[in-house]
Amino acid sequence: MSVPQLWTLRRRCPPQFIRRFPNLNPLLAQVLYARGIDTPSKVDAFLNVPKTLTNPFQMTGMNEAVSRLQQALEQEEEIVVYGDYDVDGVSATALLVSALRDLGGKAKAYIPDRFSESYGLNKAALKKLHGEGANLLVTVDCGIRSTEEAAYASSLGLNMIITDHHSVPQEIPPAVAVLDPKRPDCYYDFKALAGVGVAYQLVQALAEAQQVRGLPAIAPEQFLDLVALGTVADIVPLRGENRSLAYWGLQRMRESPRLGLLKLMNKADVQPEQVNGEAIGFRLGPRINAAGRLKHAQLAYRLLMTESEEEAEELADQLHRINQERQQLLDRQCQRAQELLDGREDGSALIVDDPSFHEGIVGLIASRLTETFYRPSLVMRTGKKIARGSARSIEGFHITRALDHCADLLSRYGGHAAAAGFSLATENLPAFRDRLRRYSVEHMEKETFQRRIRVDAIVPITDLDENTPHLLDRMAPFGEGNPPPSLASTELDLLSLRPVGSGDRHLRLTVGDGSHSLSAIAFRQGHLANTLNRGDRVDIVYTPSLNTYRGRTSLQLVVRAIRKSS
Repeated sequence: MSVPQLWTLRRRCPPQFIRRFPNLNPLLAQVLYARGIDTPSKVDAFLNVPKTLTNPFQMTGMNEAVSRLQQALEQEEEIVVYGDYDVDGVSATALLVSALRDLGGKAKAYIPDRFSESYGLNKAALKKLHGEGANLLVTVDCGIRSTEEAAYASSLGLNMIITDHHSVPQEIPPAVAVLDPKRPDCYYDFKALAGVGVAYQLVQALAEAQQVRGLPAIAPEQFLDLVALGTVADIVPLRGENRSLAYWGLQRMRESPRLGLLKLMNKADVQPEQVNGEAIGFRLGPRINAAGRLKHAQLAYRLLMTESEEEAEELADQLHRINQERQQLLDRQCQRAQELLDGREDGSALIVDDPSFHEGIVGLIASRLTETFYRPSLVMRTGKKIARGSARSIEGFHITRALDHCADLLSRYGGHAAAAGFSLATENLPAFRDRLRRYSVEHMEKETFQRRIRVDAIVPITDLDENTPHLLDRMAPFGEGNPPPSLASTELDLLSLRPVGSGDRHLRLTVGDGSHSLSAIAFRQGHLANTLNRGDRVDIVYTPSLNTYRGRTSLQLVVRAIRKSS
């Protein structure tokens, strides 16, 4: 199925803006202006990334959380950090356990099993942990929708602090403190922190409070590598405070990577001094996530915590092999999902379920379907009694609000605008499919189905050279909300093209303007070899990059979109 594309220039840069910043390269100035970074203070804050964040005590519940943690530290209470099994949750768990131990606390981690316990808090785990002597439980990256479980913990006498960043329900769970910047009554200005970002601010506040009282304190900056890892991998917008956390966390990861991450970088073919947002998103993050998807996230947690070289090597190797298994399984099950669609890619959300789907990768299957068909996608593994699934969405369709509309049919669910997880009784599946499809038809305009290709600047290819990628890297780290700059060049001659890669998945091409030619690669667009021909005039949207081959480095355009000139 061919997805319609809408190419739009974010914002045309006026000449006076470029003149206003004579010390900025004109191309960089155009991209900054296109993204709304259009005043001296904004430009300075973006290019000279600040280290300071908002005062953590502005977050509703922070005073109560810090006070209770200080009490637990003084009285040597058993503290359990209850995490989630994705990169964000595992990073946040490692961060908070490490910080509490450094402060002299008796802290341990608990990460539920995806397959036997599912997502978030569960009563059996709470009862078990209380029975083992826990007095205080702190959630990270989960808990905001666990009202019933929080009430149960209270009935046991188990105190709870909830830290989360997901969408907030109407009823806040009963707990000693509930930290979530998305709370409507929260005065913390920046609302888009990842779970690990919220945990980091809790550690910041605790360290400040300890210092004020003259008690042993810690330097929270030592955990910024974990914050960068979880923030980039969780696909939260890399703007504002998230950009600061990712920028300085990556800096720390390059300069002094923790042992487990260093070993994982070796397995993932990542040079420590060159680690960036892309390396986390496509190399390190998937390997850490693979543990919770196919085995148990404790493997990833142990990798982040270990100080043993032998254990770090062994765990990194395990995660690498599990990730390879995950990739092979994903390819097979994506093919199965497309078979189940069987031409049903109409104007509604895509909903597929099958007993053969692996519960740990339903979210990845949904992501692949959304990428391929540009539709909200919901993928479920159906059991005899329970179906568990994940959803991924597109711009303009808030998937968690769609699930709100089906709340009476769901056992549990949670997420944000672009992604969500959920479960329901298998007998409710027909009603769920019908209601969600109808809701998606009613709430998606025809324009929603157009894949938006946003362009930062239109430039002639003669303006590009091998320094251009370095110049644009000043805008890094790249990720959600701050993608790599997209440039466009029009009316180019298509000098050569050929499909390359396994199954001819990619397209290698050369483009020119009559006096200048450049090599380009269009990943996952090999099929365009059937519709484009040598000699065509084309427009392209791309990101300039450097390609090193046989010791020679040259400029290469990574093509996001290509069309015949009109």
